[in-house]
Amino acid sequence: MRETIDFGIDLGTAHSAIAVAENGRARVLKNGDGRDRTPSAVWMPREGTTHVGRKARERVESDPDDAHTGFKSRMGVTGAEFGFRRAGVSLTPEQLSAEVLKSLCRDAAHALGEPPAAAVIAVPAGCSPGRAAATGRAAVLAGLSEDCPLLPEPVAAALAYGAYGTDGADGASGPVHRMVFGLGGGDFTAAVVAERGGEFRLLRHVGDPRLGGTHLDWAVVDELLAPAVENELGLRDFVRGNPRWRTNFARLRAAAETAKTELSRARRTEIIADLKDDDGHERPFLYTLTRGALDDLALPSYARAVEWCRNMLADASLRPDHIDRLLLVGGGTLAPGLRELLADPRQGLGIPLDHSQDPTTVVARGAALHAGTVRVPVRRPRPAATAEITDLLRELRGALGTCESHLDRAGREKAGGFRTLVGELQLTVDRFEDAHGAGGGPHTAALMGQLLERIRQFEGALLRDPMR
Repeated sequence: MRETIDFGIDLGTAHSAIAVAENGRARVLKNGDGRDRTPSAVWMPREGTTHVGRKARERVESDPDDAHTGFKSRMGVTGAEFGFRRAGVSLTPEQLSAEVLKSLCRDAAHALGEPPAAAVIAVPAGCSPGRAAATGRAAVLAGLSEDCPLLPEPVAAALAYGAYGTDGADGASGPVHRMVFGLGGGDFTAAVVAERGGEFRLLRHVGDPRLGGTHLDWAVVDELLAPAVENELGLRDFVRGNPRWRTNFARLRAAAETAKTELSRARRTEIIADLKDDDGHERPFLYTLTRGALDDLALPSYARAVEWCRNMLADASLRPDHIDRLLLVGGGTLAPGLRELLADPRQGLGIPLDHSQDPTTVVARGAALHAGTVRVPVRRPRPAATAEITDLLRELRGALGTCESHLDRAGREKAGGFRTLVGELQLTVDRFEDAHGAGGGPHTAALMGQLLERIRQFEGALLRDPMR
């Protein structure tokens, strides 16, 4: 039985990861694909089937009605929902994030033989109360404790870098300042963190949701690959908004993402993609992408990120020479062109770079290191289920089952949006059950009774058969 939480999670916009603290170190746990990171994407090809991770990410562009990513950025936004057409349901950002968390917890259970009881979850700097509450709800929906601590991502990164001997703080009389430079798949963030005696404090932070790696992937597609495809294959109206070419653009974006990663180690790479022509036949497309061409496309974004950092330092009354190290976070910081720019004191920041850690998993490892110091929260006793609420739950599910039977007889075409309504009602019942399991409240039974009455009215309307 663990005495400390030990598990740390980076719930990212584009990718997520889980790590565990072991003997003062942190180890990233691999997913079913053998990778350190899981794409934060959910795909529901039909009712009752949910895919999380790589399979889902591959479908986001080609099957946008049933696959979604980027929902983390909508956490805590009132009314935000993502629809799944074939499954006939709409899910909130926290419900989708819960699916990602469940996937990470399954990976942990596979690796260690036990699922996490709780986890320290890294959240963006300056996380709003609404977003924090949504993250907590996602954790509970995923089966984690309702007392999962939240840790700012820049602090998690600084903790991980410092824990492995790169803090540079030995002998310092005052606080040591570090800048965390984060360029991930979803966005750009930067923060100044002060450290003294092993304690970290977040001083300033900035961010831009339009500077993520995904935006660069699409720039490669739109500016370089799409014109080459149009010229080589002779495709008509080959633009991203044309639904006819949706699959081709999905394959090009995936190829651009892979090529971008390869160019962090090589100066050129070959892009190979099987694309459909005007007759629907697949034809191979080849393109040589160089690091220089990629840097030219990325330079305006890099320059804007540097400007954000300079303004942040000015607001904190700091200069680049006041910063001990620049800590790199996110896959985008693997680009040699970006690193060269950041190190340049005239065009960049001139702050000594620290890339001693894997920037793609450093946040998860920092969260795990912190988790290794936090005791497992004591589970709160839950009241026994009352007969009244248990009976209401049974009646609610039975009434919804009857409604579904009526809709099945009406056929999918005629049932239309009513199926979506039933799916949403089922999710509402699930939430009532979660609330009851957590203790509910004095009005839970009354609200469930009102909902049951509404569903009975809906059932009666279906029996009167207005769809015939």
